[in-house]
Amino acid sequence: MSEPLRLAPFDLYIDPLLAFQDARLREMLAYWESKRDGRAFPARADVSPADIVSHLPSIFLVDAAPPALGLADFRVRLMGTALNDLFARDFTGRAFEGEMQEKSAAAVAKLFGIVCQLRRPLRLHGAAVFARAQPLTPVEAVLMPLTTGSGAVDMVMGELVKRASA
Repeated sequence: MSEPLRLAPFDLYIDPLLAFQDARLREMLAYWESKRDGRAFPARADVSPADIVSHLPSIFLVDAAPPALGLADFRVRLMGTALNDLFARDFTGRAFEGEMQEKSAAAVAKLFGIVCQLRRPLRLHGAAVFARAQPLTPVEAVLMPLTTGSGAVDMVMGELVKRASA
């Protein structure tokens, strides 16, 4: 998997090579890497909001119930205020299931499932409409696996930012 894969039905692409254009996302990935401490991925307890204050508005945390293969396995734990604005709603505390159109929710769950199964970060880039009456918005994101202590990937931390151009 070295070529970007389209996340249908969206005009968004999965980039396993992590070729970030946005410096904030490179910084977030470097922070995640620093917290690994020789492990495949860090624990949630290793991540401190105080370390990433400038990123908090565009950060999200998603709980993943292993094996994290289906729509019902994912629930949004936290969504930053910039993301609430982008989506024109707050998904905090909500499961993917029933919150989005079925095809869209299945695609998003598949993306989070890939992060959980591969146990490594992924880059997402492209453009999408995030709320009704909003224009197509160019975005870039990083999704990174975390554990709450079980040893399995049971959380995904990410940052989603608007890009100046697609």
